Amino acid sequence: MAEDLPVFRWLFFGCGGVGGYFGARLAQQGQRVSFMARNQALAALKKHGVRIKSICGDVTVPPEKLDQLIDTGSLSTGGYSDEAKKQKLEGHFIADVVVLGCKAWEAEGCLRMCQPWCGPETQILPLQNGVEGFDKIKELVSSWGLGHALAGCCNIVSAIQEPGLIRHWAADPPYITFGEFAGAPSAKTKQMQAIFEACPGMAGHLEEEAMPKIWEKFSFICATTGVQANSGPHTTQDVVAKTPELLELWKSAMREIIALARSNGLKYEDAWMDNRVNMLAQAVGATTSCSRDLWAGKPSEIDDLLGSVVRMGKAKGVPTPVVNTLFTSLLTRERLARASSNLPIYPLMEGQKVLGTICNHKGQQLPEKFTKEQKKAEEYLRPEWFICPMSSCILSGGQVEVPTGVSMAWEVELGVVISRACSQVSKEKAMDYVAGYCVVLDMTATSIGFDQMKYGLSWTRNKVQATFKPIGKFMEKSQIEDPHSLTLVCKVNGKEVTRDSTALMKFSIAEQVADASQLTPLQRGDVLLAGAGSLGPLALGDDVEGSIEGMDPQYTVRAKLTAPKV
Repeated sequence: MAEDLPVFRWLFFGCGGVGGYFGARLAQQGQRVSFMARNQALAALKKHGVRIKSICGDVTVPPEKLDQLIDTGSLSTGGYSDEAKKQKLEGHFIADVVVLGCKAWEAEGCLRMCQPWCGPETQILPLQNGVEGFDKIKELVSSWGLGHALAGCCNIVSAIQEPGLIRHWAADPPYITFGEFAGAPSAKTKQMQAIFEACPGMAGHLEEEAMPKIWEKFSFICATTGVQANSGPHTTQDVVAKTPELLELWKSAMREIIALARSNGLKYEDAWMDNRVNMLAQAVGATTSCSRDLWAGKPSEIDDLLGSVVRMGKAKGVPTPVVNTLFTSLLTRERLARASSNLPIYPLMEGQKVLGTICNHKGQQLPEKFTKEQKKAEEYLRPEWFICPMSSCILSGGQVEVPTGVSMAWEVELGVVISRACSQVSKEKAMDYVAGYCVVLDMTATSIGFDQMKYGLSWTRNKVQATFKPIGKFMEKSQIEDPHSLTLVCKVNGKEVTRDSTALMKFSIAEQVADASQLTPLQRGDVLLAGAGSLGPLALGDDVEGSIEGMDPQYTVRAKLTAPKV
């Protein structure tokens, strides 16, 4: 490190694509960097430190090279007024710079959690997308009488590959744009710029007038997100640049936001948009984080981006029809992700996969001749799963196509339908992610696949072939008072062959949702099979149906076994 560079204590809220990347680069340069994180991210930082896979060079900062690792789960979003309580907080110190690497809608609450680490000289640097939130940050910092708020944003294309590991694949080098809201940069702000410039794999752009440059980035991210999020993951930034229709749509959105910036008295040079077109063309494979969140069914910054343009346009009398249309077309996705819309779910259209539990009824055990290690249901410490793509499922009333020479068996199961994207869900919160239920016929090949279990292999071949999972009509969660006291009935050619009770499940639905979400991220429309109590033989031509005793017949699932179509 250059001898004339100060060593600051940096506090990063969040270790995602923004906070994790820039925090690692500062630590690499020799700065004292602390992270506020929780759950898996915090555990990964404590074990491995922060790791970067980057087109600008990889770096690993081991935990012993980090300053403090602070658990946000123990902090309050309401702020702290008691000085004694502040001093007792784990990892307490006074930061030189607090960097907000969270999402825009989270910034105010996250900043409140940072209050105990703020002193009179602390610089507050927000790096969120959007411009509406700056006033709230300034007001909050001013109300404390502590710290000094800066304007800031960043340019980077990165994402969390796994907790504590950030992948950066576009924007070379990534940079932070920042400055004062008014007046010349302070001595400390200039020191921050010198530190940024000394860091490998990043740059700092200290602006005498920061807000025009922040609006320049804001216009780009809004227009790009609007076009990308509506067009789909294949529409990367370079695709927008080379598709005339998409590029014109993007330019139309840009012009509206530029007009809005100018109505606020901000400079926007015509050449800036030309430069952004060139950047689009060079950003091969790049997508905005907001677009990726929308596609993944996660809450996004769409309201802080396009929504804010619409609101500010109305307030200023600046027409924004293109941005308004792009924003409106994405509202349903956003509302579903935030559980603020209660639309019915169609698993075969919306879901990605089915996860089925194995041996989940008390007293069950797998057939000895097909099991490497025979275990009873009571011996399982957590659910065991097979995974089936939704493309192998069919609607009720369809045909189950049986491969030539394969023997089949029926199983009838309660399907648990996931309401919105989730991962690492606790058992206590798991039912919040259950939208409802359906009845599923879990058709199983008995002459293939089971033999793999003798060697401890998966059930793929006997469980997940095309058409093997007929799915019944979706039922709202409120339609079933207690999913753990249902009787599932299976009939073959009109004759009842089993009556299974969900009261015998080894693992509750909440336990299953929690465990499945820790195994793999769940999406809206995904279905968890809660386990079958029995199974029995089938033959070609058989008609099979499954139902919940006492439920309306419209929720019964039906299918017919047929030979493969030629």
